[in-house]
Amino acid sequence: MFSHRLITHHTIIELLPNINTEQNLLFYSYLTQRKDKAQYVGQFMNSQLTAVLAYFSELSFPAFSFFRVEDQDIFLPELIAFTRETIQLDESAVCGTILCQRDLELFQSCGLIKGIPQRFLTMKHQDESKLLEAHIAKRINENEYSKVIDFLHSGEMRFFTRSELENYPFLGIKEGEDFIAVGGYHFYDSQLVELGNIVTRLDYRGRGLAKRLTSELTHLGKKRSPDVYLGVLANNVPAVRLYVGLGYQTTMELYIVHFTLSTAI
Repeated sequence: MFSHRLITHHTIIELLPNINTEQNLLFYSYLTQRKDKAQYVGQFMNSQLTAVLAYFSELSFPAFSFFRVEDQDIFLPELIAFTRETIQLDESAVCGTILCQRDLELFQSCGLIKGIPQRFLTMKHQDESKLLEAHIAKRINENEYSKVIDFLHSGEMRFFTRSELENYPFLGIKEGEDFIAVGGYHFYDSQLVELGNIVTRLDYRGRGLAKRLTSELTHLGKKRSPDVYLGVLANNVPAVRLYVGLGYQTTMELYIVHFTLSTAI
């Protein structure tokens, strides 16, 4: 017999030792750096935890992370329905997450996926000798936050949150008083460093700014953790080549998906 309930962070943190970070990077972030803003809905079979759907409230859309425990049977429609009612989201809401191939097929089998999933690569830095010794970016200060937020929004940074800018180091390159490139992190501590929010203004692309900015951010990230990651759409071939050229290697192939909370049960 299966059942559902909200799980406290104190309880769910017990999962950490059993989580493969590289395979479950997003869920790992929900248990660590996003824990203060996340809610966890658990599915249990005979009192044993089998799956978790975690909700994060700071993005511009309902953001989730899905985690299944081992190879347990999952009753996804029931988990989705309970989550919708518990978090009080509209059935028509379009949500976002990142899934591996197996979990994508599970969501598809329940008719939850909207649109075409986008292949997404998790990349880990492996070769420091390929990084540039660039020092052209400056640390962004609090007085510049509004400009940086506008710049990132204009670059369609959908996964950016203001708290990242406030809590993690961001670097910027200026031409006069205007930003032409900005970069920072989605996660930044000894548990998890992931570069993100890297944007170059359209009319300055092709000049190597992103390459130098990524190098500086990677150097900075290595001071917090030996393991530094980033994510990129697989079809963004120029960016993938840039990251490979800086010593990054693909560790996981995943899918960015949109899904609904509408179920047939």
